[in-house]
Formats: sequence, structure tokens, C-alpha cells
Amino acid sequence: MPGRLIALLLCLLLPLQAVAEERPRAGLLWNRSGLPATFPLQVKTLPGKDYVVFLTRPETGQPVMAGYIRGGQFFRLLVPPGTWQLNFAHGRTWQGEEALFGDETGWTATEEPLEFRIIGTSRRRGHLITLIERNGTMKIVDAIPQQWCQTAWWSSELRDFPEEPPSPDPETLRRLFGVAPKTGLDASPRLRYLDLELQNYTRLCT
Repeated sequence: MPGRLIALLLCLLLPLQAVAEERPRAGLLWNRSGLPATFPLQVKTLPGKDYVVFLTRPETGQPVMAGYIRGGQFFRLLVPPGTWQLNFAHGRTWQGEEALFGDETGWTATEEPLEFRIIGTSRRRGHLITLIERNGTMKIVDAIPQQWCQTAWWSSELRDFPEEPPSPDPETLRRLFGVAPKTGLDASPRLRYLDLELQNYTRLCT
């Protein structure tokens, strides 16, 4: 009898184990917009539940991008340019992209679509969203526009030539570098050069 009872309990638990799936890593799930994702969306949440944020077209409700948020962890996602409605699915037990969080899936959305666009020549407009659960209801308590400034500059790194550079003649060395040739095994000086590379730096505008 005890063995039959254990077998019955296992049969009841197996469907539950099959439904639950491993939580995705925080970040992008998919991008079907066909556009480059270059504008920052930051979302603040509390621990206890996970979230999926969907960017949808306001005129059709069609989702174009989705990102997974682990509750209480820092989340920043680059999104395409445009005006998007943000819908948040939330729950505790991840059951896959089709079922999301199963029967307990809740939904929260921004009141108005949010605009992600370039301002001027070097500023990108993004948004900071804060979600908090109050009295069993998930609410967006803040939807703050943010402007990110992008600066470009040339960085340089001092690099060596290959281990065996060609040996210029002594007169060329004196004329170009003002050094006298060395004698012995180390007759070929190690020459160095600056490797220039264009770097981009993005920060919150002050």
C-alpha cells in the first residue's frame, strides 16, 4: 500500500514538473522589429516575481520585442527607435514563452506609448520604468524620460612592432630618430607606434 501511494503522488507531481521551465537569463528574448536596438530602456523591480516586457505597436498591438526581467535585479535593454506601448507580464513560475507564468500571469502596461528617439545630434531619449506591487496589484509608479549623451574620441595604445622588424641602415636611424646604431646582437632597435581607435562613450546627460 505505501508503495502504491508513493507512485500515485509521483504521477500527480510529474505534470507540475513538466510545466515549470528554467528561468531565462535577464535580457533580450527576441527582436522582430527589423530595426537596430540602440535606445536604452531601464526597468526597476522588486524581488519575488519575474517579468517579461513587450514592446508593441500602439496602432496594432503587435509585439516587436521582448525582454526577460528577473525581479530585483538590474535590467537595461536597448530597444529600437520609435513610439512603443510597453506591456509587462509578471508571475512567479516561468512556464515558457507561450504560457509565460501560467494561470497566475498578471499584466501591467504604461498609460501612454513611450517615445525612443534621437534628440539633436548626440542625445538618445530612453526611459526609466519602476514597477511596485501594492495591495496585490502591480503598478508602474514612475515612467521617467532619460537623455543619454554620446561622445566619441580617439584612444591610443602604444604597440610594439613584430619581434623581428626590418633593420634600417644607420644613416636612416640618425636622420629619422636621432639615435646612433647599437652594436652587437641588439643592433636592431625595437620601434613602437601609437594605435588609434575611435571609441564611443554613453552617459546620462547632466
